[in-house]
Amino acid sequence: MLLKTTRNDIAAAETVRVAAPARLHLGFLDLDGGSRRRFGSIGVGITGFTTVVNAGRSDRIDVSGGDDEYIAGVAQTVLDYFRINTGIRIEVEECIPRHQGLGSGTQMALALGTAITGLYGIDAGVEEIAVATGRGMRSGVGLGVFTQGGFILDSGRSEGRRLPTTIFRHDFPEEWRFVLVMDTRAEGISGTDEVEAFKSLPDMSPGACAEICRQVLMQMLPGIMERDCDRFGASVSSIQSSIGEYFSAAQGGSYASENVRQALEFLLEHNATGTGQTSWGPTGFAVFPDEKSARRAIDAFAGRDDMVSLLLAGAENNRARISCSR
Repeated sequence: MLLKTTRNDIAAAETVRVAAPARLHLGFLDLDGGSRRRFGSIGVGITGFTTVVNAGRSDRIDVSGGDDEYIAGVAQTVLDYFRINTGIRIEVEECIPRHQGLGSGTQMALALGTAITGLYGIDAGVEEIAVATGRGMRSGVGLGVFTQGGFILDSGRSEGRRLPTTIFRHDFPEEWRFVLVMDTRAEGISGTDEVEAFKSLPDMSPGACAEICRQVLMQMLPGIMERDCDRFGASVSSIQSSIGEYFSAAQGGSYASENVRQALEFLLEHNATGTGQTSWGPTGFAVFPDEKSARRAIDAFAGRDDMVSLLLAGAENNRARISCSR
């Protein structure tokens, strides 16, 4: 599914506002590539963190409210790709925290690309914006969350295809909750360091890839469809165990933060059905069947580690919101 900004709908807009949700990356399916497809990923849009940008036309790039240099660089990339010779005025209302495994880079790039192409009447889909900004090279979860929201499964990249293909999307059970575990002392791997980390790691064993795919097909997806949080959580933990072991050489252990790992163990002892780390972390997450049990676990953790924050989040089943004014 492509989300387009077309010449007919907002080309005459004075401003465009885009609000893009954060996401959890729950793991990769195939890091071996023996199937002639590589990566494949699973994830879900979440509430609690959103990137919101307001954009208007300008004769130069003007950024306020965010990381000016970084955002200006992304905007310039989009302008250059689409051969726009003027500029853009960008006001950042909210921003997903960077380098925490929540998809901040992809959501900012897609939000800016959508705003710019809309303002200048360029008929561009999210896939083209992703190519323009270098997003979606491995995981398609961020693209899927931006265009559709909810739980996303993509089939990875095949030869000759630049971006992953979304093969399954479903509303995530709204009563379930995630407890996000954030360590203020740590940052996840990103950018060129992430590229080098992937290059340094060996192929995952075919057996491990097969087990992850089995877990997704026979446990995770039925857990969502049947609203069985215990089954879903157990599959998350199983997949995350394999992924964590694979990435341990690059991130110094199964988790990027030892403090996050300890907090997740505590949450498992307090009725979480499953735990893991989103992307390269350091943010961890725990799955709970309802808000009451999640809040009870958060309260029980209070005072154990002042540098670790526990935040409650639900599923975001809606796509990015785009609005304009004339």
